Amino acid sequence: IKNNIREETISSNPTLHNTRKLTILINNAGIMGKSKQLTMKVNLIGPVLLTMALLPLMTNINNGPSTLASSGKDESEASSSTCSSSSSFCMPMIINVGSSAHLRASSVFDGYANDINGEHGKSFIETIPDIPDSDLSTYAQSKLAIMQFSTLLRHQLGSNRRDKINNSNEQHVTNDETRLFPPVRIIDAHPGLVWTPLLRNHIGNAATDMLQKTGLANWIYKCPSEGASAIVSAVDYYTSREEPSKSSDCGASTEEMPSKEQIYFVNGRPGGYAASESRDLDASSRLWKEVILPEVEDLVKVPKGWGAE
Repeated sequence: IKNNIREETISSNPTLHNTRKLTILINNAGIMGKSKQLTMKVNLIGPVLLTMALLPLMTNINNGPSTLASSGKDESEASSSTCSSSSSFCMPMIINVGSSAHLRASSVFDGYANDINGEHGKSFIETIPDIPDSDLSTYAQSKLAIMQFSTLLRHQLGSNRRDKINNSNEQHVTNDETRLFPPVRIIDAHPGLVWTPLLRNHIGNAATDMLQKTGLANWIYKCPSEGASAIVSAVDYYTSREEPSKSSDCGASTEEMPSKEQIYFVNGRPGGYAASESRDLDASSRLWKEVILPEVEDLVKVPKGWGAE
């Protein structure tokens, strides 16, 4: 399976070999109420693999028009809100679609084996039971985990990290390694309650029919296009504030360089409430080293030192 993933995501995908820059990546794919193990693989490992595979394209800031990539199906109407070719100064941006469900989780490791390598050398993901996630506890953990991945990205791809590498006198830092650390804006975004097949499949036909017949579905939930707009509003929010600057090689003004502080959009607005665990750098580093790295290190290039802080 891993060999197939490597072939599909790295070798045969033409997106990774063209010269167009990737300006915006929206990680929106996810499942809910399925196998606990599969939930963590799809909701966490999948977006991580895609992000790490596409990250080099986000450094191609001087070649070709901007491109939006989305791992979900509901951003089709959102492509018009991306940076146009005339807005060549648009800073690369990664948006990880989250959920208020992350507030139900305090740790990715809760409820699982303490010794992640104790069961015949299995990885942590492999020790997660392959049973239905009926109470959505693993879904909540996966949503906390993707926000912790955002925290790690924010720490590694912020302007301070870039300056540290560019000013380094260490001989082992190659040009290629430096290129992997562009200033990239990392955003967590929760669209609010959206009436999607994902939700309807989980609540079942009876509840779905009742909500639709009574009109409550339209009153309580956003339609998918409204949910997509809530996510893409984060793009509009920042691109409208960025101006070309001759002093910045990425084109963004120095005042708008990405911060290491958490950026969390809820219902299309910044400043949403997020659990403190979601921005805990120590917990994020542990997640990287003990959960993510064993799954991705043979599939994508991992910059040196990630998760070591």
